[in-house]
Amino acid sequence: MNVVVVGDIGWQFLYHLGDEAMTEAAIDMLRDRQVDQITLVAGQPAVSEAFYGLPCVTRVGFKSGWSRRGNAGHLRKVATQLADATYDEKSIFAAIRDCDVVLIAGGGNMNSRDYHLLYERVAAKRIAEHFGKPLYVSSQTVGPMLLPEDRDLVVEIADYANAFGCREATTTALMRRHVARPDRVHHTLDDASVLTSDSKAREVVQELAGDKRFVVASFTNHHGSIWANRDSYYSDIAAACAAIASDNDVEVLLAPHAGSLDPAQTSRDQESNEIIAKLADSPRVRATRMITAREDVALIEAAVLSLSTRYHPTIFGPSAATPTIGIAPSYYSSIRMRGSMRNVGLERFVLPTSSMHLLRDAAREAIGKDESLARFLESARERALGFQHAWWDGLTDAMRTGSDVNFTATLEAEAYVPAGSWSAENEIIIPVFDNYAKTVDLSKELAGFLKDARESKKQLTASVEATQEKLTKAESDLEQSRATVSRYKNRKVVRLADKLGRMLPGR
Repeated sequence: MNVVVVGDIGWQFLYHLGDEAMTEAAIDMLRDRQVDQITLVAGQPAVSEAFYGLPCVTRVGFKSGWSRRGNAGHLRKVATQLADATYDEKSIFAAIRDCDVVLIAGGGNMNSRDYHLLYERVAAKRIAEHFGKPLYVSSQTVGPMLLPEDRDLVVEIADYANAFGCREATTTALMRRHVARPDRVHHTLDDASVLTSDSKAREVVQELAGDKRFVVASFTNHHGSIWANRDSYYSDIAAACAAIASDNDVEVLLAPHAGSLDPAQTSRDQESNEIIAKLADSPRVRATRMITAREDVALIEAAVLSLSTRYHPTIFGPSAATPTIGIAPSYYSSIRMRGSMRNVGLERFVLPTSSMHLLRDAAREAIGKDESLARFLESARERALGFQHAWWDGLTDAMRTGSDVNFTATLEAEAYVPAGSWSAENEIIIPVFDNYAKTVDLSKELAGFLKDARESKKQLTASVEATQEKLTKAESDLEQSRATVSRYKNRKVVRLADKLGRMLPGR
């Protein structure tokens, strides 16, 4: 069976650990089930071919820097390329034409904020439909910011797919409400939950941490929706890291989640981690080199705590039975983090920006890891891994037959209630934070949409003006042509009259 996997991977100077983790996990799951013909869709195929050792092809190629109008126009071209067969043989078009199954790997790409990524997935669906190939979707977050036209595109994907996997309850409910076949929508975990470390990755723990107890921390290089600016965000995070290191007699390793694997080139979290480490002003808080997804899994397995404003550590932590705290800097982050941790009963360990004053107490309790928490984490780990492997058993079986996925397992995670009073206070803050952060995020999305609309209006106005100029010139040319014809006719009439006059008697 030849499977084309669509993910967000393959950039020369940008390795986004979470995005790569979901595709890498999908590769592992397929290989474990004797699927060895796998083609990846990548931003820069040569980069992913070198990393994964698998054939890779180019994407359709939508871009965040384009306007919505520009991306929508590019999406319309897909139909033309399919009809005329005007596509590259090393592209997603040819790969899907020649495959047996298309898999859209996990991600949080189906929303109005990242609509260019949504368009990539709509294009993959339309290519699959054109060639009559079955489509499966795994491990998705949809929304929460979703304009009606984008929701229609997501539903288009889901209605064609034989299965649509949702990695948290919010997405599951949303999709079941709008699709034609709710039974094809499945509540799963994030696929990165089954990504494992290996001996090579575990060597990195010794390299980066030595024999010291440590917290592995991953922070976005941007400040999200609620922090006023990056400076205040970096300052608050640095102070928290220094305090946690001192309170618990641990090192805090700032592990980049997005950056460059090329030692000569740094970007994103690598740069912000250096700022945070400097602001922390503590020898116990230090930035590490860029790491891979497997290396991050190995670090979290060995850590006393995983702390993050990024989403995927809230996946890796529970799968390693490591205490995990997520800090949500936006409504989008809150939905994803609370959703991922709720899947395994640990949602109370997600603190929004407004609960930063509770972080030190939460960290003490998590790092202390008393017997009840240790038992709960191990139980959550076993349940999660068994559940997600069952999903992949059903998914792969369905791929082989081109049928719907037979998956009836349910997530019935008991909620863990931390002992500290910080947790009760946090639960009071969260709904207030979510309501406020949702308004902020929505305002930003609408501002972006209005910007696109204004740009489209500007382009349309320019197009109308250009057309009007052409029309005016055409009318002028027409008048000139009419005048020329009239003069020609007049001269011709005069010549004919002269000729007739010469033929008249008496001349």
